Amino acid sequence: MQLDINIQRILFNLIEERTGNPNELTKELEQLLCIENRSLRNRQRGDTYLTLPEFYRLARHYKISLDDIAMRLENQSNDHIGLEVKLSDVSYLPLLSVDFMELKDYIENLRAEFEKLRNQGDHAWLKMTCGEVPLVHLMAFEELAYFKIYTYYYHIVKLDITFEEFLKKVRPLNLNEHFKAISEAYGSISSEEIWDGFTVEKLLRLVAESVFFGKFENEKTLNLLLDQIDSLVDYIKAMVAKGKKVQGGRVELYYFESVMRESFMLIGSDKIPDAALLRIFMIQSVAIKHPDFSTYLDLTFQALRGRSNPANKCSELVKTKLMKKLSKQVNDYKRKALDLRRNQQ
Repeated sequence: MQLDINIQRILFNLIEERTGNPNELTKELEQLLCIENRSLRNRQRGDTYLTLPEFYRLARHYKISLDDIAMRLENQSNDHIGLEVKLSDVSYLPLLSVDFMELKDYIENLRAEFEKLRNQGDHAWLKMTCGEVPLVHLMAFEELAYFKIYTYYYHIVKLDITFEEFLKKVRPLNLNEHFKAISEAYGSISSEEIWDGFTVEKLLRLVAESVFFGKFENEKTLNLLLDQIDSLVDYIKAMVAKGKKVQGGRVELYYFESVMRESFMLIGSDKIPDAALLRIFMIQSVAIKHPDFSTYLDLTFQALRGRSNPANKCSELVKTKLMKKLSKQVNDYKRKALDLRRNQQ
């Protein structure tokens, strides 16, 4: 006899609501059911049915009665059960404090997530749609990563200081150590990434905008950022040419010819998406750990990939054209930024 899969999902929802730490809960469920993580997630998603002894063991351990389940069933529509993302599935940390302590927590949490994923070895993967250059890529270039964070703060928090003043305030947090760790973890994880013709341009526009509004105290800082952008372009070209990252992770880059409005990251292992990070603005994101929602975003990613050109596997002629277009874009904005700076002197 098999359980109704909806009853099974309700059971897991009730269990999650009654526990505080999702990571500890996963370990506890694996021990209770004597199964590995993949088998547990199959049961949580409804891909595998719980046996009646498993159902009874969970219900008894977490003190969930049939009345609890029946009440939840009554609250649902008889005709359709929609996708319900609960607050317990969502992790969000607003980066609004001028002392940057929220930022420190945000970066530390990001590091923990990437290192946890890397520790899963060859089973781990990333899927990314890159409407802007993701912060994880910029972390290989310290000042460029700080600059992206700085632009977020002067847009959102209205932090009226120069980039150099920002560096003096934020560097005591030693975020660069986390940047390096995240960059290395990312570099060892296989990923599929979709970029468009405006992904890098958005970063270049931020540099030009910052010059225009007098956000740099001296040209030396600007030149350092422009040099790191050149290094970023070389880094992208190497990934396209080799299909591999510096730390050995496989990478498949796709070029989306139109403007890509969706921007998110999916993380998972084997064929199962585990969590989604949705970018809200520049660096701010919301993490959602909900299997059905992650599966939906995986389908969205596949749809976008189907409309994109594989940059790694295209002909050398097409690949060269793409890279020349990127180089021209960078050089044009570099000239614009330097001209703006000189006109201000």
